[in-house]
Formats: sequence, C-alpha cells, structure tokens
Amino acid sequence: MKKIVFVFVCALIVSVTGFAQQRGGTPQEMANRQTEWMKTELKLTAEQVTQVEAINLSIAKERAAMMEKAGGDFGSIRDDMQKLNEKTEAELTKVLTQEQLEAYKKQAAQRRGPGGGGNR
Repeated sequence: MKKIVFVFVCALIVSVTGFAQQRGGTPQEMANRQTEWMKTELKLTAEQVTQVEAINLSIAKERAAMMEKAGGDFGSIRDDMQKLNEKTEAELTKVLTQEQLEAYKKQAAQRRGPGGGGNR
C-alpha cells in the first residue's frame, strides 16, 4: 500500500512540475508561444510576425527580469507589470491593424481576469 501511495505522489509531482514548466520557460520560449498564438488567432502577415516576434521577445525579457528581481513578492512589481503591459500595447499598436488590436486586447483582458491581475 505504501508503495502505491509513493508511486502516486511521485507521478503527481512529475505532472505538476511538467505543467509549471509548460507555463513558464525562458523568455525566448514565452515569446515564441505568444507570437505563435498571435500569428494564428490574429492572422498576422509575414511582416507583422517578424515585428511582433521582436516585441514579444523584448517584453518577455523585461518581464523575466522583473519576476527574478521580485523574488516571489509579485505584489512589489504590480505597478511595473502594469506599465509593461501598457508598453506592450503601445508597441503593438504600431504593428497591428485596428481589428487585430481589438482581438488582442480582448484576449489580454480575459487572461488578466476581472480584477485586472493574473488569475493563474
């Protein structure tokens, strides 16, 4: 019985760790996921993909640096993250069409949840 419980706990830990790694990753991986989503959902042109990819990588690197600096105290960087979100939107405004930007904003609002913060 103890062996079964031990195996179950180990399997649970492995699956949770895998899920956590899937959500996070390096700034490059996060930027790639975001760009791929935008490419598909917003129907980006080849030129837009190149521009959006650069924006997403830059933002992902800034976000990662903020998270590392926060050291788990994410409340301390809430204002900085809000400014980064505004910067992201300003950069994307230069690249996306109005229709694409509206779809992006809608998705971003859903991700943040009703309180404006992440609900992850």
